[in-house]
Amino acid sequence: MATGVKRFGLEVGELVEVGKRRYEVVPDRAGGLTLEPPITPVSELYAERGWKPASEEDFERLTADDAPSDEEG
Repeated sequence: MATGVKRFGLEVGELVEVGKRRYEVVPDRAGGLTLEPPITPVSELYAERGWKPASEEDFERLTADDAPSDEEG
């Protein structure tokens, strides 16, 4: 796929749509370019679903029992 990406004159970081799916142009190990699914920020995923991240207070409250205390050794 790397050859095809160069042939189309795409640059690293560009987003393209193939078959109704989004891909990001990224460098490959051979020094060329390839397409991979884009990294989507969590905030964008939450927004698409109508969610919002937990507040710091809610996070602390929900995870307080899961973390070991500083006193344990």
